[in-house]
Amino acid sequence: MPRSDLSEPGAGDTGRTTGNTDWCLVVPVKRLGLAKTRLAGPGVPPALRERLALAFATDTVNAAFSASAVADVLVVTDDPQAAEVLGEIGATIVPDAPDAGLNAAFMFGAAAARRKFGTDIGIAACTADLPALRAAELDIALAHIAEGVRSFVADAHDIGTTMLFAPPGVELDPRFGGPSRAAHAASGALELPGTRFGQGIQITSLRRDVDTATDLADALLLGVGPRTAEVWSARERVCSGV
Repeated sequence: MPRSDLSEPGAGDTGRTTGNTDWCLVVPVKRLGLAKTRLAGPGVPPALRERLALAFATDTVNAAFSASAVADVLVVTDDPQAAEVLGEIGATIVPDAPDAGLNAAFMFGAAAARRKFGTDIGIAACTADLPALRAAELDIALAHIAEGVRSFVADAHDIGTTMLFAPPGVELDPRFGGPSRAAHAASGALELPGTRFGQGIQITSLRRDVDTATDLADALLLGVGPRTAEVWSARERVCSGV
């Protein structure tokens, strides 16, 4: 089901982090033919998987642009279709020059963002598979980031990481991949406390990345963005080759 707050940028914002800091999200996007392979199965043929991967990225970028503290979204990709679609909605596109995996792409994108905006920009490394992302919750997260230290958001399984934040003057130093929640914590980054047992802050949509069919079902229940909703509703046509 589509979420309902896409037309309400910044709704529920609790304020900007570290004073008046602006943020640039850095979002690496794989070549679509290689993306979201764990979604593959009888009900998700390659054509649908590729459309979903692009839809997830599109909804992630659109939601980020609606957050009041986000100045730009920089997409690192070598996929021509992703570059075209995400560029059309306003993202800055840079090629994946390192071509050395997710962390290298994040570092390359962070350096490109700071060349473009200067050292006063905050960098938010964000995975491209957050189709339920809400701008209001992104603003809440940004409002809770301390100065001078990296912060991160753990995924819904409390194993991986969906976002890593580096305020101005702080290097990104990403540790994505595998049990990256523990890796980021061990590196000195602070975990933002998502709501558990009535405590923490409401950032559920930031934690709901999508790697598997179960993840996708959970995201659909949470409420996905319009592009993911559109692709999912048309899945029978895609699966039949229509």
